[in-house]
Amino acid sequence: MDGMASSEIRNLMPRDIPEVAAMFWRMFKPASATIPASIADYLSDLYLDPDNNTGIISQVHIRQDGVLTGFIGALPLKMAFSGHVLQAAICGPLMVEDHLRDPLAGARLLRAFLAGPQDLSLSETANETSRIMWSKLRGKVLPGYSLEWVRVLRPTAFAAELASKRFKFLKYCKALLGPFDNLAHLVMKTDIPEMPQGLSDAGIDMDMLAPLIISCLKDYELRPDWGSSTLSRVLATARNKASYGNMHSRVVKGPSGVPLGAYLFHGDRGKIIRVLQIVATKGCEGAVVDSLLHYANSIGAVAVRARSQPQLMEAMMIRRGIFFQRSSTVVHARDPRILEAFSKGDAFFNGLAGEGWNRLNGDEFL
Repeated sequence: MDGMASSEIRNLMPRDIPEVAAMFWRMFKPASATIPASIADYLSDLYLDPDNNTGIISQVHIRQDGVLTGFIGALPLKMAFSGHVLQAAICGPLMVEDHLRDPLAGARLLRAFLAGPQDLSLSETANETSRIMWSKLRGKVLPGYSLEWVRVLRPTAFAAELASKRFKFLKYCKALLGPFDNLAHLVMKTDIPEMPQGLSDAGIDMDMLAPLIISCLKDYELRPDWGSSTLSRVLATARNKASYGNMHSRVVKGPSGVPLGAYLFHGDRGKIIRVLQIVATKGCEGAVVDSLLHYANSIGAVAVRARSQPQLMEAMMIRRGIFFQRSSTVVHARDPRILEAFSKGDAFFNGLAGEGWNRLNGDEFL
């Protein structure tokens, strides 16, 4: 108890960054012993932005002997809600070492984060321990935003890709599995995705994609209050995910050439592609998902993996994907109208509006 009483939760400072970087690397990149210098630079740019005047600041836990043993990231995000602008705080990594000496360090960090000046707090990466802490602090779990969806395109190559993480030689076998994939489709009675008649898709650059995404979100009651320049900077950062592969951004158009939506993912031939964002005008969700599946199949991907959102659930479900839960999306807000917007599925979150866009998710910092 004496140790816990004399430990400290305080704002992140520049001198803390090397220790936070080392802790992040130990916890999330344990297979790599060398900590690249660029991770510290990136954490500093991300969490010590000199233009951040919102009062939303990352926190650290300092043990009684002065050693940094915990960190919680915090990023500000302005959101539009029923004609008003709200300040949201996005929770980044919640990391604690030396649990035995201070078992409440994680809870204290989360409590400090939730006590900030924001109108609502959000996370899309809460593990089970974090979910329990959020719930005890009156956070609400959002099931419709918390599922991972996987649509397998090449069954045997998909199995080989999963197994190759343990048996490295299998990654060289995937190119030979085409006939077995065709047989698997016949046996499993699954189809190979085709582009719906009358639709077209094409690559789109970031400067064009940003205003398109913003226009697709206009009907949400609660949504990010991005300007095109702000979103373009987020999209530029999202390019760097070496663990996932190259970034692909595509716009989907209807028969008249009017955009119906867009999607953004990382991945390459023979890989499971990781979808960062799907946006669609209301009623066109299925068309955009069909386009995504068709294009992913055309480049030789073995499967598509995406995070759920309530307005995409039906389109995902009827396209014979698999749902599973890896982490929870959670929200904390004092205004019940904000919670109601999430409960109705009328709030846009995850991906570009959450944590998935930044380099801590999927980059090697080489």
